Amino acid sequence: MIGAVIITHGRLAGCLIETASAVTGKTDNIKAVHVEGSDTTDSVRVALSTAIKETNAGDGVIIFTDLFGGTPTNIALPFCSVGDVEVITGVNLPMLFKFIGHRADMAMAALAVFLRDCGRESIVLAGDMLKGKQ
Repeated sequence: MIGAVIITHGRLAGCLIETASAVTGKTDNIKAVHVEGSDTTDSVRVALSTAIKETNAGDGVIIFTDLFGGTPTNIALPFCSVGDVEVITGVNLPMLFKFIGHRADMAMAALAVFLRDCGRESIVLAGDMLKGKQ
């Protein structure tokens, strides 16, 4: 089963996991790493490395971040060179729900593309949808 680490500014990562757990009840091998203003880059890098090791059951780990170009993503990107790690930015709940539902039956590369597409498709301009434009 593919593991996950969610690394975000503030406490968003933990809130996403708590919400996913409340809805699905299935958040094993998913860890949160929070980046607070007082944290050093080195301390966050160590926390992320530890979380990756704790969630990797042998099938790899997807790191979800909140914002491309932000500190969490910049810290996560070097871990892609490790081999069995992928980084997806712009994490949202639909993406996390799909991850939980498909991480045991998809290869990591295919799952990463699937999740990216899911994240994009889950953003809806509700007014246009209600008017039949979407």
